[in-house]
This record gives sequence, C-alpha cells and structure tokens, in this order.
Amino acid sequence: MEKEFIPYKEAVSLKELGFDGPCFGYYHEDKSLTYTGMVSQNTNSFWKINNKVITAPTFSQAFRWFRKNHGLYSSILPKKSYPDNYVSGVEWYVTICGGDGVEIGPDGTYTYEEAELACLNKLIEIIKQPKQ
Repeated sequence: MEKEFIPYKEAVSLKELGFDGPCFGYYHEDKSLTYTGMVSQNTNSFWKINNKVITAPTFSQAFRWFRKNHGLYSSILPKKSYPDNYVSGVEWYVTICGGDGVEIGPDGTYTYEEAELACLNKLIEIIKQPKQ
C-alpha cells in the first residue's frame, strides 16, 4: 500500500507549495507512514496541534492538484519499439504540458514507478522556479 503514496520528501515539498487536500495517510517526523481515515492538514484539529506530521497524498492526488491548481498536465506513456510499435510495458517516458501546450521534460526512460516519481519531481521543480 505504501507505494500508492508519494515519498516523504515530495510530501513536504507539496505542503510548502500549498497542497492542503485531505489524505488517507500521513508521515511522522521520523518519516514513517501511517494509514488512517481521511485527514486534512488544515481542517482537522489534530493537524493544527501537531505540526510534526505531514499529510501523505497519493500520486493521483498530487497529479490532480498540479492539473487543477497550476494547469500542468502530465502523462506517463509506454515506450514503443520501432517500427512495429510493440509495447513491452517495461520502459516508460514522461510528458508534462503547461497551459501553452509546450511539452516540458523530464527526459529519460524509466520503470513505471520511476516515471511517476520523476514526473512528480519535475512538477515540483517547475512550480518552485521563480516566475518570470
């Protein structure tokens, strides 16, 4: 079940960027993950009292948040062989598009789990960049 949740470091980054959605889990100060009922950092009195925990969104929650709040659309697609378009399901690549339709990395070929994390980290990097 733990692989459904984004890692601790990325959960901290999302909190810093303003993610405050309800989650099914949270990280303790020691970075251990606890599964629970639906909790939210801003609405539940437990979170207001105990700032040593970080809500743990799932990957789908994080990607949805980037779409809704920042207009960044991401996809993880299987790599196809050429010329027969065979898909092994072993290699994946990531595409991120902003509102202008311009594709943004991250470049590389990954396993599916690596692709999710690479995509999430690139989205965080994009939002942390100073606005020009």
